[in-house]
Amino acid sequence: MLASTALAQTEDELRELGPHVHGIGNLIVAIEGNEIQMEFVAPGMDIVGFEHEADTTRQKRAVEAALADLKEPLTLFELPPSAGCTVTSAEAELVAEGNETEGHEEAEAEADEDYENHHSEFRANYAFTCVDAAQAQSINFRYFDRFRDAHDLNVTFIDENGEVALAVSRNFRYMER
Repeated sequence: MLASTALAQTEDELRELGPHVHGIGNLIVAIEGNEIQMEFVAPGMDIVGFEHEADTTRQKRAVEAALADLKEPLTLFELPPSAGCTVTSAEAELVAEGNETEGHEEAEAEADEDYENHHSEFRANYAFTCVDAAQAQSINFRYFDRFRDAHDLNVTFIDENGEVALAVSRNFRYMER
């Protein structure tokens, strides 16, 4: 209950931040008992290199491959083996956010050949059951190996000790609570 309430509150906070920023994704990690829930959101640009609807066969394959990879959370967000976590649920989707230019500079829009006045985000929700979730106090972010256009990830870590906000990046890929 604690984890789901905290996730819902943090999700609302993320929505209030306004337009997303290319290169920056968000991950919420909530631990309660031996259960872990994660919610991931990143701009389409970070994941597949474009934000418009996939038009070409190559773009469609890139989206399909990204969604498949996002459904394998332990390959992207590596938890300590001592926690003994297994994935019980993994869902991923691509969400178009409509025709908005707010939050983007006009020069950026002109410089980006793929820019068509709309945004898309990849979203994923994960659930894990662990032998000892208390051991899941660190994450190795292999996410940056898979998604080359991703630069930073804002992480909110919630457990019985409270909430901590951290940032990881392409150059600093390891997080410890």
